[in-house]
Amino acid sequence: MNSPRSAAESGPTAALGPWRELRSGVYVAVAQPESVNLGLIVGAHRTLLIDTGSSPEQGHEIRDSVAAVTDRPLAAVVVTHWHYDHAFGLAAFGDVPRIAHESVHTRLSSAEAAADAQRLDVDSSELARPTQEIAVATAIDLGDRRVEIAHLGRGHTDGDLVVVIPDADVLFAGDLIESAGPPSFGPDSVPDEWPATVDAVIGLMTAATLAVPGHGEPVNREFVFEQRGRIAALAAERLTPPQPPQPPRPSRPELPLA
Repeated sequence: MNSPRSAAESGPTAALGPWRELRSGVYVAVAQPESVNLGLIVGAHRTLLIDTGSSPEQGHEIRDSVAAVTDRPLAAVVVTHWHYDHAFGLAAFGDVPRIAHESVHTRLSSAEAAADAQRLDVDSSELARPTQEIAVATAIDLGDRRVEIAHLGRGHTDGDLVVVIPDADVLFAGDLIESAGPPSFGPDSVPDEWPATVDAVIGLMTAATLAVPGHGEPVNREFVFEQRGRIAALAAERLTPPQPPQPPRPSRPELPLA
């Protein structure tokens, strides 16, 4: 969702839904107040958490909830981008690697992040920063499965990450894709690059792939392809400058008949 959206506009209070298994060892839970999808990937020896909720307090609640699914330790936590509903819970994970795109550290130190924290009654000094920054890609070994994390390009923000679980044929797309509503453009979005970034997401998908959007139910490749078209159309509208009114053309004088 757009970072500038206020907590008062968000509707439901902070709450965490139950974890549900999409495919073997791949779980999703929904965190309010923005109905954001969290991911939990369980391997033979370790686990990986995707996104952290809207506050340090909610981050701790999310961490505690993982125990209902598995007793395997966290190998790391990754945030798909810097917006508060995804990254403000990072402080609950001080003892594990916190992975994000290299732009996220600066974004979480910005005036925009401080304003979001104030609206959410979160002390901005408590916002944690990533400890492992990536520019392009990295991978996490969970024992019997490898999870790949990649920055495929800019779009919803300048630091969007996609998390791929190849053996389960599942990917988490963050807010590059949304099924709960139309794609969300904000002042930190990059409209002219977003369609190409979604093209890269599509390139990672098969006919059987489940893509988990930042908000809404998981979708298939056909949905992502169709949303790519909508993103391109919306981006074109945003990038086309308004045309000034044209003055009326003067009428041509009539020539006298010979």
